[in-house]
Amino acid sequence: MSSIAQVNFPRMSQLKRTTAEVHDNLDNKIMAQSPFASKENYGDFLRFQYLLLNHVVPIYNSQQLTAFFADLASRNRCDAIALDLQDLGMKAEGLAEQIKFEDLTLAQAVGWLYVIEGSKLGAAMLAKEVTQLGLDADFGARFLAGPGNGRGSQWREFMQSVEALELTSDEEQQLYQGAKDAFAVAHQLLDVIYQ
Repeated sequence: MSSIAQVNFPRMSQLKRTTAEVHDNLDNKIMAQSPFASKENYGDFLRFQYLLLNHVVPIYNSQQLTAFFADLASRNRCDAIALDLQDLGMKAEGLAEQIKFEDLTLAQAVGWLYVIEGSKLGAAMLAKEVTQLGLDADFGARFLAGPGNGRGSQWREFMQSVEALELTSDEEQQLYQGAKDAFAVAHQLLDVIYQ
């Protein structure tokens, strides 16, 4: 994040610093599986993504969070990835257990959102990679498609909403812990696919 972004988005900058190592480890772990080398490899990558996105559906359906993120429900990509799996002749049901929203504080849930929403930024590069397999935003790679108003614009809106949250120092720590927990679960779900 640039120095300008660090000044304008101090909380987001701290989230990025706090999770940088675990984020890089997850990226490396995913790319080590060569997810775009074949449709079979991509299918495993899709299954992992579905596990993760299905896990967080209750967060996207939260009325409490909608008060802070008005477009929250429309940001959920779980239906899109279920269709992608169907395109590849794979089944989505029964792959994952959903998080229990009531087990999270509001701040922890926002930490989880930071991780899932942040993954959309990298999806732009992945959307180009998947075209080598003959897949695109209309077939097999819907969940990688950007929103109508653009990834950058949607991410900026998300960052502004996170920065606007009024959190106590304890809640601030819960926010960072929620993001760390999200990455930890992502690692676990990846192991479910690549065991």
